[in-house]
Amino acid sequence: MTEHREDGLSQDALFSLLSNPRRRFILQHLNGIEGSVKLQALAGEVAAWENETDPESLTDKQRKRLYVSLYQTHIPKLEEAGIVEYDRDTGDIRLTDRGSDLNRYLDRDATESGGERRWGRYYLAVALGSAAAYAAVAVVGGASDRAALVVIGVGWLLIAGLAAFHYAETEGEM
Repeated sequence: MTEHREDGLSQDALFSLLSNPRRRFILQHLNGIEGSVKLQALAGEVAAWENETDPESLTDKQRKRLYVSLYQTHIPKLEEAGIVEYDRDTGDIRLTDRGSDLNRYLDRDATESGGERRWGRYYLAVALGSAAAYAAVAVVGGASDRAALVVIGVGWLLIAGLAAFHYAETEGEM
């Protein structure tokens, strides 16, 4: 039985769409811009990404190969799924609301989606809560074995430091 998600795409259809690196790159690129992009410019961006160069350094053959692939295969699939809107007259492609909902399945640089879990925040909260509990036990509890308390305290401080580092790396702020 195929699971259907709230946006109407089945899990199989979603995974099929996202299984292709070109389509994932298209979605990431469209997520990173305001409005629409011309198919020709999008083909240049995808070709540059695949060839690990900048769009100005591409050959005409590289651009054309990607343009044909996007025009014949990838854009129609994304359009059929309601992920993008493509105006054949102007060549403009824009991400739909459904396409924006797929951000949670792409890497973190592609989106700041509200549905995305912020694990760095969870780790930091757990580490800080544990440090506060440790401090309360150490100060109020009057533990008899101070050496064990110091070792546990250092361990919790290391965990808090790692959680803070992870938070700074994943959230880009601190």
